[in-house]
Amino acid sequence: MRKSISQDKIIKMSYEIFLHLKKMFFIWEKTYYHIFLPIREYKEVDTFIIINFLLKMGKCVTIPCSNFKELSIENCFFHEKTILTKKKYGILEPIQRHKFIVSISLIEVIFIPLLIFDFKGHRIGYGKGFYDRFITLCKKNVIKIGLSIFPPIKKIERVHKNDLFLDIGITPNHIYCFRKNSIKKNFENIPNNNKHHN
Repeated sequence: MRKSISQDKIIKMSYEIFLHLKKMFFIWEKTYYHIFLPIREYKEVDTFIIINFLLKMGKCVTIPCSNFKELSIENCFFHEKTILTKKKYGILEPIQRHKFIVSISLIEVIFIPLLIFDFKGHRIGYGKGFYDRFITLCKKNVIKIGLSIFPPIKKIERVHKNDLFLDIGITPNHIYCFRKNSIKKNFENIPNNNKHHN
Protein backbone atom coordinates (compact mmCIF):
# COMPACT_ATOMS: atom_id res chain seq x y z
CA MET A 1 0.00 0.00 0.00
CA ARG A 2 2.77 2.42 0.90
CA LYS A 3 4.68 1.78 -2.32
CA SER A 4 1.59 2.77 -4.32
CA ILE A 5 1.64 6.30 -2.89
CA SER A 6 3.39 9.00 -4.92
CA GLN A 7 6.60 10.52 -3.59
CA ASP A 8 4.96 13.96 -3.56
CA LYS A 9 2.19 12.61 -1.31
CA ILE A 10 4.78 11.01 0.98
CA ILE A 11 6.52 14.39 1.35
CA LYS A 12 3.20 16.09 2.15
CA MET A 13 2.27 13.47 4.75
CA SER A 14 5.78 13.60 6.23
CA TYR A 15 5.44 17.34 6.71
CA GLU A 16 2.04 16.86 8.39
CA ILE A 17 3.66 14.36 10.76
CA PHE A 18 6.41 16.89 11.49
CA LEU A 19 3.87 19.63 12.29
CA HIS A 20 2.27 17.37 14.92
CA LEU A 21 5.68 16.48 16.30
CA LYS A 22 6.72 20.13 16.45
CA LYS A 23 3.93 20.85 18.96
CA MET A 24 5.42 18.41 21.44
CA PHE A 25 7.65 20.92 23.22
CA PHE A 26 8.99 18.39 25.75
CA ILE A 27 10.55 16.37 22.90
CA TRP A 28 12.74 19.30 21.83
CA GLU A 29 14.18 19.91 25.30
CA LYS A 30 16.59 16.98 24.89
CA THR A 31 20.11 16.94 23.42
CA TYR A 32 20.72 13.53 21.77
CA TYR A 33 18.37 12.20 19.08
CA HIS A 34 18.59 8.98 17.08
CA ILE A 35 16.59 8.94 13.85
CA PHE A 36 16.38 6.60 10.89
CA LEU A 37 17.02 7.83 7.35
CA PRO A 38 14.19 7.15 4.88
CA ILE A 39 14.44 4.36 2.31
CA ARG A 40 12.81 6.14 -0.61
CA GLU A 41 12.13 2.90 -2.49
CA TYR A 42 9.98 1.78 0.48
CA LYS A 43 8.21 5.17 0.63
CA GLU A 44 9.18 5.69 4.26
CA VAL A 45 8.39 8.91 6.12
CA ASP A 46 10.86 11.59 5.02
CA THR A 47 12.75 12.12 8.26
CA PHE A 48 15.11 14.69 6.74
CA ILE A 49 12.41 17.26 7.59
CA ILE A 50 12.86 16.40 11.27
CA ILE A 51 16.64 16.10 10.99
CA ASN A 52 16.99 19.58 9.47
CA PHE A 53 14.86 21.00 12.28
CA LEU A 54 17.03 19.31 14.91
CA LEU A 55 20.27 20.49 13.33
CA LYS A 56 19.03 24.08 13.18
CA MET A 57 18.38 23.88 16.93
CA GLY A 58 21.95 22.67 17.50
CA LYS A 59 20.92 19.20 18.66
CA CYS A 60 23.12 16.11 18.38
CA VAL A 61 21.66 13.84 15.70
CA THR A 62 22.66 10.22 15.26
CA ILE A 63 21.59 7.72 12.61
CA PRO A 64 21.71 3.92 12.33
CA CYS A 65 24.48 2.02 10.56
CA SER A 66 23.34 -1.58 10.09
CA ASN A 67 25.43 -4.71 10.46
CA PHE A 68 23.48 -7.43 8.62
CA LYS A 69 25.86 -10.20 9.70
CA GLU A 70 25.21 -9.56 13.38
CA LEU A 71 21.75 -7.99 12.89
CA SER A 72 22.91 -5.04 14.96
CA ILE A 73 22.99 -1.24 14.70
CA GLU A 74 25.81 1.23 15.33
CA ASN A 75 24.87 4.72 16.47
CA CYS A 76 26.58 7.15 14.06
CA PHE A 77 26.93 10.93 14.32
CA PHE A 78 25.22 12.95 11.56
CA HIS A 79 25.62 16.62 10.55
CA GLU A 80 25.17 18.82 7.48
CA LYS A 81 28.47 17.77 5.90
CA THR A 82 28.01 14.02 6.38
CA ILE A 83 28.32 12.28 3.00
CA LEU A 84 25.88 9.41 2.61
CA THR A 85 26.02 6.33 0.41
CA LYS A 86 23.32 3.80 -0.43
CA LYS A 87 23.84 0.37 1.12
CA LYS A 88 21.87 -2.88 1.20
CA TYR A 89 18.07 -2.50 0.68
CA GLY A 90 18.59 1.15 -0.28
CA ILE A 91 19.59 2.15 3.26
CA LEU A 92 21.50 5.43 3.45
CA GLU A 93 24.58 5.43 5.68
CA PRO A 94 27.66 7.64 6.11
CA ILE A 95 30.67 6.81 3.96
CA GLN A 96 33.40 5.13 5.97
CA ARG A 97 35.49 8.24 6.63
CA HIS A 98 32.38 10.04 7.98
CA LYS A 99 31.36 7.18 10.26
CA PHE A 100 31.75 8.51 13.80
CA ILE A 101 30.29 6.27 16.51
CA VAL A 102 28.37 7.85 19.42
CA SER A 103 27.59 5.96 22.63
CA ILE A 104 24.09 4.48 22.54
CA SER A 105 23.69 5.35 26.22
CA LEU A 106 23.49 9.06 25.31
CA ILE A 107 20.31 8.73 23.22
CA GLU A 108 17.33 10.52 24.80
CA VAL A 109 14.81 10.36 21.94
CA ILE A 110 14.67 7.66 19.27
CA PHE A 111 12.60 7.73 16.08
CA ILE A 112 11.90 4.16 15.01
CA PRO A 113 11.06 2.90 11.49
CA LEU A 114 8.00 0.68 11.08
CA LEU A 115 5.33 -0.62 8.76
CA ILE A 116 2.43 -0.05 11.15
CA PHE A 117 1.61 0.26 14.86
CA ASP A 118 -1.52 -0.61 16.82
CA PHE A 119 -3.56 1.16 19.49
CA LYS A 120 -1.43 -0.34 22.27
CA GLY A 121 1.90 0.88 20.89
CA HIS A 122 2.99 -2.45 19.44
CA ARG A 123 4.91 -2.12 16.19
CA ILE A 124 5.58 -4.19 13.09
CA GLY A 125 9.03 -3.57 11.60
CA TYR A 126 10.79 -5.30 8.75
CA GLY A 127 11.28 -8.58 10.59
CA LYS A 128 15.02 -8.56 11.38
CA GLY A 129 14.72 -7.29 14.95
CA PHE A 130 17.39 -4.59 14.58
CA TYR A 131 15.60 -2.06 16.75
CA ASP A 132 14.22 -4.61 19.20
CA ARG A 133 17.83 -5.43 20.08
CA PHE A 134 19.09 -1.86 19.78
CA ILE A 135 16.55 -0.50 22.24
CA THR A 136 17.79 -2.85 24.98
CA LEU A 137 21.12 -0.98 24.84
CA CYS A 138 19.48 2.43 25.33
CA LYS A 139 18.73 4.02 28.68
CA LYS A 140 15.42 2.91 30.18
CA ASN A 141 13.76 6.32 29.95
CA VAL A 142 14.57 6.89 26.26
CA ILE A 143 11.48 8.23 24.45
CA LYS A 144 10.50 5.90 21.61
CA ILE A 145 8.58 7.52 18.75
CA GLY A 146 7.07 5.72 15.77
CA LEU A 147 6.17 7.54 12.55
CA SER A 148 3.53 6.14 10.19
CA ILE A 149 1.64 7.48 7.19
CA PHE A 150 -1.19 5.05 8.04
CA PRO A 151 -3.49 5.16 11.08
CA PRO A 152 -2.91 2.44 13.69
CA ILE A 153 -4.61 -0.92 13.36
CA LYS A 154 -6.74 -2.35 16.17
CA LYS A 155 -4.35 -5.06 17.32
CA ILE A 156 -1.10 -6.66 16.22
CA GLU A 157 -1.20 -10.39 16.81
CA ARG A 158 1.72 -12.55 17.95
CA VAL A 159 3.53 -9.89 19.95
CA HIS A 160 6.79 -11.31 21.29
CA LYS A 161 7.95 -10.52 24.83
CA ASN A 162 11.16 -8.99 23.43
CA ASP A 163 9.40 -6.72 20.92
CA LEU A 164 9.80 -3.03 21.67
CA PHE A 165 6.83 -0.83 22.56
CA LEU A 166 6.38 2.74 21.37
CA ASP A 167 5.79 5.58 23.79
CA ILE A 168 4.36 7.83 21.08
CA GLY A 169 2.99 7.18 17.60
CA ILE A 170 2.46 9.94 15.06
CA THR A 171 0.48 9.86 11.81
CA PRO A 172 -0.44 12.72 9.45
CA ASN A 173 -3.73 13.13 11.33
CA HIS A 174 -3.12 12.19 14.95
CA ILE A 175 -0.70 11.88 17.86
CA TYR A 176 -1.00 8.76 20.02
CA CYS A 177 0.47 8.41 23.52
CA PHE A 178 0.80 4.86 24.82
CA ARG A 179 2.62 4.86 28.15
CA LYS A 180 4.83 6.53 30.74
CA ASN A 181 3.20 8.86 33.27
CA SER A 182 5.71 11.66 32.65
CA ILE A 183 5.04 11.58 28.91
CA LYS A 184 1.28 11.47 29.38
CA LYS A 185 1.48 14.48 31.71
CA ASN A 186 3.31 16.48 29.04
CA PHE A 187 1.02 15.05 26.39
CA GLU A 188 -2.04 16.60 28.02
CA ASN A 189 -0.54 20.08 27.58
CA ILE A 190 -0.12 19.79 23.81
CA PRO A 191 -2.37 22.35 22.04
CA ASN A 192 -3.89 19.79 19.67
CA ASN A 193 -7.32 18.23 19.39
CA ASN A 194 -6.04 15.36 17.25
CA LYS A 195 -4.47 13.34 20.02
CA HIS A 196 -5.24 10.07 21.75
CA HIS A 197 -3.80 8.23 24.71
CA ASN A 198 -4.23 4.73 26.09
